[in-house]
Amino acid sequence: MPDRIAVDRRGGVLELAWADAEDRLQGSLQPLAPRAGEPVKVTLHVGSFQGAPFEGPITLSLRERGSTHGQVQTVQKGAVNWHAEFVPERAAVHQLDVSFRTTRLKVLHAEFEVGSPQVPSFILWGLLGLGGLLTMIWGVRMLQKEKPTEPPAAETEISSAPQPDEPSRL
Repeated sequence: MPDRIAVDRRGGVLELAWADAEDRLQGSLQPLAPRAGEPVKVTLHVGSFQGAPFEGPITLSLRERGSTHGQVQTVQKGAVNWHAEFVPERAAVHQLDVSFRTTRLKVLHAEFEVGSPQVPSFILWGLLGLGGLLTMIWGVRMLQKEKPTEPPAAETEISSAPQPDEPSRL
């Protein structure tokens, strides 16, 4: 489709590429595996095949596939590129819409997967430590239950009372 931006995984980023007879768009999405609740950095460069370089603003929109609204930013060109940052709210396929006007208005679309939020590593280490502590406590309790019990003191005492001697038979 003429309005689709190609999305490819390359060198730790999602690389974006699109071109028609007049203009081209190149850029990237970072990180390589976007996650819900974490920032997604968009870097774009729009160039013209003929004439003056494109300097105008670009409007970017990030939304879930099928949704009619999302996060929208209009950004001005930085030193070389256009930059924006979005935070997807949920894990789903998202659509990045890019619109700009050169000889006519162009509205382009790129789709990419946003994964589930990652559990912070300190929580994983805490759960691992808690599991180790509980295992150690359980092991100590099992060892205490397996100790042989000594018979009561009354059974082990030797009676000091004299035993009657049997009469000797001669």
